[in-house]
Amino acid sequence: MPARGDLPDGAPIWIDLGTDDVDAAIPFYTKLFGWEHVGFGEEFGGYGQFLHRGEPVAGVGPSMRPGGPSEWSVYLATADVDAVSGQVTEHGGTLLIGPDDAAGQGRFLVADDPVGGSVAFWEPHGHDGFARVMEPGAPCWFELWTTDFDAATAFYRDAVGWRITLVPSDGSMRYATNDTQEAATAGVYDAAGEERTDRSSWLVYLGVADVDAAAARAAELGGTVLGEPADSAFGRLVDVRDPVGAVLRLITV
Repeated sequence: MPARGDLPDGAPIWIDLGTDDVDAAIPFYTKLFGWEHVGFGEEFGGYGQFLHRGEPVAGVGPSMRPGGPSEWSVYLATADVDAVSGQVTEHGGTLLIGPDDAAGQGRFLVADDPVGGSVAFWEPHGHDGFARVMEPGAPCWFELWTTDFDAATAFYRDAVGWRITLVPSDGSMRYATNDTQEAATAGVYDAAGEERTDRSSWLVYLGVADVDAAAARAAELGGTVLGEPADSAFGRLVDVRDPVGAVLRLITV
């Protein structure tokens, strides 16, 4: 039973930015992507969401790890978050928050996978996740950078039900998707050799019309461009660190 009509269980359904400096993060994203920010108030712990063309595409709120790094989180769709909590612990994950209710929106769970990477789950009951994808200003891809590729892929296969599919390569990198190429909605990258990665985390790809122009604008807004824009088989892209320290990837769509 799918969590919602167009998304199978285990597919990314929502993203949010957790940071100890929400006020500094909001203007960066609204000016870079043309998003509108809507705050939900203290009832929701200072959480809010970004709208693109009037529809929700991402959330933002205080970090789930106060004092920890600012970072983007990915929520995976589920029709039964309580059942997922049992699968997470059975296969070596650690529950951090929930399962719990977000009043009038859905039921959620936040956990650490066995490698220490955070992952969240969302059972929608009113909030169906991001409403726009694969366009400028919207999420385009979701990639887990893990420091233990074998342990991470086993966890997401066994606890989440991903159909782990290794991507052929020349041996210079290891990458897998959560389904066959045609059906994949997320990837897992072996980041053990990456200098900037000392723990597992998610890299969110956000669409722009012009990567080079968006990178320049991000720098003007206080972000840091990590390297030079480069062409790939999936579009031109570049990584950016926002003013509060969270890393995202811009991709031309």
